[in-house]
Amino acid sequence: MMTSSDTTRENLTLTDADLGACRPIAGEGGHVLRALCPFHGSDRQRSLRVTVASGRFVCFACGAWGYLAEARERWQAEQQRQRAPWRPAARPQQAPRQRPPATAVKPLAPRVPARPDLGQQLAAFQAALPGSRGEAYWRQRGMPLALAQRLGVGYAAPGTWPHAARDWRGGRVVFPHTTPDGCVVNLYGRAVGTAEQVPKAKRHDHLPGDKGYFNAVALREGAGPLWVCEGAFDALALLAAGVPRVMAIFGVQGWRWAWAREVRELVFALDADAAGQQQWRQLARQAARRGKQVAGLEPAAYGGYKDVNEAWMAGGLCLDAWPAAADGPERMTLPEDLREAWDERAAIMTADGGLPRAAAERLACAGLQAQRETR
Repeated sequence: MMTSSDTTRENLTLTDADLGACRPIAGEGGHVLRALCPFHGSDRQRSLRVTVASGRFVCFACGAWGYLAEARERWQAEQQRQRAPWRPAARPQQAPRQRPPATAVKPLAPRVPARPDLGQQLAAFQAALPGSRGEAYWRQRGMPLALAQRLGVGYAAPGTWPHAARDWRGGRVVFPHTTPDGCVVNLYGRAVGTAEQVPKAKRHDHLPGDKGYFNAVALREGAGPLWVCEGAFDALALLAAGVPRVMAIFGVQGWRWAWAREVRELVFALDADAAGQQQWRQLARQAARRGKQVAGLEPAAYGGYKDVNEAWMAGGLCLDAWPAAADGPERMTLPEDLREAWDERAAIMTADGGLPRAAAERLACAGLQAQRETR
């Protein structure tokens, strides 16, 4: 890997060996490679994009760009050939072998080690949980071990986490990413230790690749509303508190409506911070347009804590603070100054439009919220 100076980010050269060390993966039908950036030292996000045909690369994080060494050598050879003076041949010669165009670079096979079977890895972590640091950490968070085992939680001892660059000296509690049919597609590891013991940058790690949900089978199994959280610990806290049907997304942007087609009632228990509350209201509007009933866990239920798990650990989780079902999930999404108009619109739609009361309430709610947003 060469640069023209210590500070420049322009016209760099990256060798095949350098690229292979950055764990590239193929994307966009094999036309590009995505890799970790060696120029700013990323170890999580594949921000370096390499165009296979031209050999040109660019990092979307630090702006470094240039060409693979092989592509640069081909370009230089072509330039020299074009500058060479033309001389008539003294005698007939065999036609030279046709060279590929200068832009044709031999595709590089991504140097990514084959991942072992996730199911086997998870089974080994699950077997390691009883009696481990992971079990002790689990109990410190107020969770029964039987619940963890029922949901497939495991423990990766130090030196066994598959993402070696993110290994942690105390090990990681491991949660499976799954699809609604129960297929394991990824693993999430939470570093064992308190917030003071574990730096924030080291606490959470997901293996490279696709993500799923934690306990995604709840999308298809169970009765009553589906409760949706932002993290696995939040989901387990709700299950421990007696909520029967719970699953967790990994981050507020992880929701997929395609997986929730058959779910009719939703309760979003996202974080109590501004981002979590804003996200659940956006999801509530989207749910209303899809004909679903939706509610959100109100901030009072968290007892002043930032999420469900913290409230559970502190003994402050109060699910009774969630408004009664008779109040209607649509009413819960509306501020007080709109509730009278909501009642009036829903009544008109029911009396004059012949709509069922529940459908009229959802439509009235969506209309009032859209009207307020456009002001």
